[in-house]
Amino acid sequence: MGERDDIVRPMAIWNWFLVGAATWALAIILKVLADFMVQRSSLPELKDWVAAVLSGIWSTLCELGLFVLALWFWSATFADALVAALGAALAEFILLLPAAISAHFAKSQGKTKDKANWRAFFFERSLFMANHLLSRALIWFGVMGGAGLAAFGAAMAFFAVTESTQAYGQARNWDWLNRQTQTIFFGFLITIMITEFALIVWWW
Repeated sequence: MGERDDIVRPMAIWNWFLVGAATWALAIILKVLADFMVQRSSLPELKDWVAAVLSGIWSTLCELGLFVLALWFWSATFADALVAALGAALAEFILLLPAAISAHFAKSQGKTKDKANWRAFFFERSLFMANHLLSRALIWFGVMGGAGLAAFGAAMAFFAVTESTQAYGQARNWDWLNRQTQTIFFGFLITIMITEFALIVWWW
């Protein structure tokens, strides 16, 4: 451990923002490569829920697994982890924003409907950004903060559940702009985040 401390020095806090964005981007590349390989393979077609669960688990291993490596290698503090989480969340937001703008211009449905859709988009992104922060905070408690396997497992499980649910909704062509769908899905995300926040307070 002493030799590693001599080689690896703490980074400036805002460098962690770039680390978070980079780990997220690399995770996306790994997920895209996995999707490409599965599509090119001769594997039998899976049921939607099975494919969604596998996708959620792989997504979790990619995103949080790379994040764990970064935390451990650079001996992150709790503040470092939060800044890195913010970097990952904003990277995701920046990537999705052009697609949202393109869909807006392709299917303009009147000012009232457009405003409602934009509100839903920004609210959804706000929830996912908060989930990025909370899940990675739990990861820090599990890897660096002394809470151990319980915090690590909780972070991985909650993140996998949210990713799997979103993947299942996409596979089943859920209407994400439908008010009932939004209410159920947003309520589901908020419930998970309240639980994550309660665990963070418990392990603080």
